[in-house]
Amino acid sequence: MLTIRMARGAVLLSVAALATALACGGSLATTPTGTVPQTITVSFPGGTLVSEIAYTTAQRDSGLMNRTTLGANSGMVFAYPYTQQPEFEAYWMQNTPIALSIAFLDSTKKVINIEDMQPNTTTLHFATGRFLYAIEANLGWFASHNVAAGTTATFSLPAGVVPTQ
Repeated sequence: MLTIRMARGAVLLSVAALATALACGGSLATTPTGTVPQTITVSFPGGTLVSEIAYTTAQRDSGLMNRTTLGANSGMVFAYPYTQQPEFEAYWMQNTPIALSIAFLDSTKKVINIEDMQPNTTTLHFATGRFLYAIEANLGWFASHNVAAGTTATFSLPAGVVPTQ
């Protein structure tokens, strides 16, 4: 899963350019760090996810790309250094072979909206309001655990984990 930062109109143009580059033999670079990702527990009233933390630009940009499996109660929290305007931050599933759902959360950790995302697509998914966190889980996890807009999550970033731009 890759995040894209720019205005919506420019996003569509960039997606077309990227698709052309990939068709011509280009590739998206992913550089595994070889380190074990930090995880946190994200609790909702209906269930809990053990989630990796993506808090740097590089981590957020690669997300769950190239993963072939994700545990039943596993996910990824995308943490930003400041509240994101939804028109400038989009998510897509390029090079992500597993279906995911994404929940966008505001600064109080309340779910703004949830989007379902199909594998290996370039469909753009946006929050419907300003958000500070995005949480990905297997497709349908949020619905099956009664998580919807307005539900509040409980989690804390570990000491020393400071989101960067």
